[in-house]
Amino acid sequence: MRALTGNLTLGLWALAATLLIAAGIGRGDSVEQLHRTSAPYEQDILRWEIVHFPDKWFNLAVGVFGRPDAEERLERVQEFFRVSGELNEKRREIERVLAEGAPDAEVAALEAERERLGRRRAELSPLVEETLEGAISQSADDLGVIARFGPVRWPPVDFAFQEGGHVLVRSPRDAIVRLDDRLLTSDISLPEQDELERKVESLDDNISAIVARIGGVATYPAQVTPDTSLRGALSVASHEWMHHWLIFYPLGRAWFAGGELTSVNETVANIAAEELSDRALYLLTGEVVMREPWQPPRAGEPRPTPEPGVFDFRYEMRETRARLEELLEDGKVQEAEAYLEERRLEFVEQGHNIRKLNTAWFAFHGTYADGPASISPIEPQLRTIRADSAGLAEFLDRVAVIDEDGELERLARE
Repeated sequence: MRALTGNLTLGLWALAATLLIAAGIGRGDSVEQLHRTSAPYEQDILRWEIVHFPDKWFNLAVGVFGRPDAEERLERVQEFFRVSGELNEKRREIERVLAEGAPDAEVAALEAERERLGRRRAELSPLVEETLEGAISQSADDLGVIARFGPVRWPPVDFAFQEGGHVLVRSPRDAIVRLDDRLLTSDISLPEQDELERKVESLDDNISAIVARIGGVATYPAQVTPDTSLRGALSVASHEWMHHWLIFYPLGRAWFAGGELTSVNETVANIAAEELSDRALYLLTGEVVMREPWQPPRAGEPRPTPEPGVFDFRYEMRETRARLEELLEDGKVQEAEAYLEERRLEFVEQGHNIRKLNTAWFAFHGTYADGPASISPIEPQLRTIRADSAGLAEFLDRVAVIDEDGELERLARE
C-alpha cells in the first residue's frame, strides 16, 4: 500500500505539473507585452498549486461516498449553498446601501454579517468539496469513464472552491479568433477590468479585448466557484474534471492548438458534464434531472424562430454572431463594431447586462459550441456521435483520439 500511495502521489504531482505548464502556454501572437500589461491582475497559478494541492486525494480515490454519515454530509452541502446564496444577497445589499449613502454603522453591521457568513462557508468547504468529489467520482465509475487501479480511481476528482475568477481574452478586430489568454484574479474590479481592456487594446490597433468571468479552471485541484447552486457546482466540477481526464488523450493535449480543437474540447467537456453531474446529483439527493432528448437538425429545415413578442436570447445572439461574421467577411470592421454596440444595448434593454460586446466576447463564448455565441457545427456533430454511442464511455473513447481539424466531421459521418 505504501508503494501504491507513493506512485499515486508522484502521478498526481505529474498531473498538476502538466496542467500548470499547459496553463502558461500562449497561443497566437507574442505574449511578452501582454504579460507586462496584465501582470498586476494575473493569478499566481504556481502558488495555487502549492497551497491547494491536497493530501485528501487518496481518501477520495478509494471512495468516500457512501460513508455512514452521508445524511449529515448532505445537510452540510445544503447549508453550504444556502449560506452562499445569503452571502451573495448580503454583498448586493452592501453595494446598495453604499450607493444610497447609508450611515457608517449600518454598513459596518452588514459587513460584519457578511464576514460571519464567509467564515461559515469556509468552515463547510472542505467537507462539501469531499462530498461532491466523491459523488462525481462514483458517477464517473458508474458510467464507466474513470480508470481503476485496484481500489484507486484515476484521475482522482479533486477541486477547491474559489471565488469566480476572470480571464483576459483577445481577438483580432477583423476576425473571431481567440488569441492568448491570461488568467486573472477574482477580485479585479469593474473599473480595473475596463482599464486593463483599454491598455491591452492600445498595444495593437487591430486587437479587441474583454475580461470575462469564469466559473472554473482546470488547474489541479480544479477551481470551482462557490457562488452557484449544488447542481451548478456539480456541473462545473464535472466539466473541469473532464479536462483532467482528457489531458491524457490526444484531444485534451490539442486544446492548446486553439481554434476548432479548443472548441471540440470544451464542448465534449460540457456534454460529458451533463451526464456526470446529473448522476452525481441523483446520488446525493435522489433528484432526477429531466433533459429534452437531442434531435438532429434535418437537412433543409429552417432554424426555429421564437414566438412573436418573445425575446429569445439564444436565437438573438446567434443571429448577432451570423451578421457579425458577414460584416467581417466584407471587411466592414467599423460597421461591425457599431452593429455590436447597437445589439448590446438591445440585449441590456431586455435584461441581459452585457458590459461589452466585441470579437473577443465571441471568441471566448463561441469556444463552447453548444452555447448561444456559436454557430459552429461542432455541437451537432458531437451530439450525433454521442447518440450513436452505447454510453458515455464509448463516446469519450471515440472522440478522445481527435487531434487535428476536420477529424470530428469525418468521425460524425461514419
